[in-house]
Amino acid sequence: MQRLPIAILVVVGALLVFTRARRPSVVGLGAPVAVPLASPALSAEAALGTLEPLGAGVVNAHASTTFHGDRARTHRAPGVVARAPRERWSIALGAPVVAQPVLSNDEKTVHVLALDGTLLAVDRRGAIQRKVALGAKAYGTPLVGDDGTVYVGCDAKRMVAVAKSGSIAWKLDVEGEADVAPAFVDGGRLAFAAGPVLYVVSTSGVVSARYRAKKKIFTAPAIAADQTIYFGSQDRHAYAVSPDGRLKWSVDLGADVDGGPAVADDGDVYFGTDGGAVFRLRPGDGSVVARTDVGGHVRGAISVARDGGLLVGVYGPRAGLLRLVRGAVVGAFRVPGPSSREFGVHGGALEDSEGTLVFGAQDDAVYAIERGGRVRFRVDRGADVDAPVTLASDGGLIVAADDGRVAELGD
Repeated sequence: MQRLPIAILVVVGALLVFTRARRPSVVGLGAPVAVPLASPALSAEAALGTLEPLGAGVVNAHASTTFHGDRARTHRAPGVVARAPRERWSIALGAPVVAQPVLSNDEKTVHVLALDGTLLAVDRRGAIQRKVALGAKAYGTPLVGDDGTVYVGCDAKRMVAVAKSGSIAWKLDVEGEADVAPAFVDGGRLAFAAGPVLYVVSTSGVVSARYRAKKKIFTAPAIAADQTIYFGSQDRHAYAVSPDGRLKWSVDLGADVDGGPAVADDGDVYFGTDGGAVFRLRPGDGSVVARTDVGGHVRGAISVARDGGLLVGVYGPRAGLLRLVRGAVVGAFRVPGPSSREFGVHGGALEDSEGTLVFGAQDDAVYAIERGGRVRFRVDRGADVDAPVTLASDGGLIVAADDGRVAELGD
């Protein structure tokens, strides 16, 4: 099961490719290791024409408490990633972690979900404060409420609310495996998927609406400003559903939709597919504005930069992180590794307040790419980094790897 300041990754005149071998030794922090393949005199933006300014973008005040930082799933963070990070602390959980770690609202606690279904609260010194066993495997990133309640699903066909004290507030039995991240909608409700069903429930666990797709939903829902809930399914469709469970539209995208959607500041919504394409859809009727072939599976969530550019992690044969503007690929960072279609970048890229991108990859490393394409650092983590990273406002970078090790990196 897969779960995977402004212009960023603007490769002005160059597509970048990282040329080291599979599982290379750690590159010196801050050392540029990318090489341009085209003349710097040729501007990628010039080739596209002049780009209109898109504003500073929207950043959630608590951009660390939910999957991809906000319910639109843009993955923008208010902090600044370290220049030369060191490991502040590291703990081994004994089970893989494929869900994004999230922080409490005061950023004093890291909530980590291990694949074996253990939800842990870890303080910012790396000490485990409490554990809660969910009773089954768990893949979906937890969601933290304003009162400290943590909402998390598991493969026991159950959504669970865990109080700040660590006690179980409620459990809700659902029709399928609840293994994608929930999101808040207005009115004290949350939306999540379990099997083929989208649920909308109150924060006390009462179901208010549901909508059934034809096949399993693997994507975390993204919520627009008007409260429309967007998600994709393995029935090849992208969906827009109102919080009362009413279908607004659905669109056949031609392949499984496993990569989580993201809502841009202009309201357009983006989806990636297992068919190697990214779609830009109008929110009103789902009409396709652009379809971009990216050359590999898109199985993780898409991110939206503050300048409106799209950040897409792709699988092989040329795995890496791409930047799209108006439906065109204008920049790329290629990750070293095999040409397999099952190797790639799963967790979507985070953008810090200076426009630096941070993401993990299946070459066992976490990367930071500065504006303009320079590699700030590459840190080897010893195992695939499929979970999206989380950045605290003080610059602490929380990274989880598939070997079950969670660490905080910082100055």
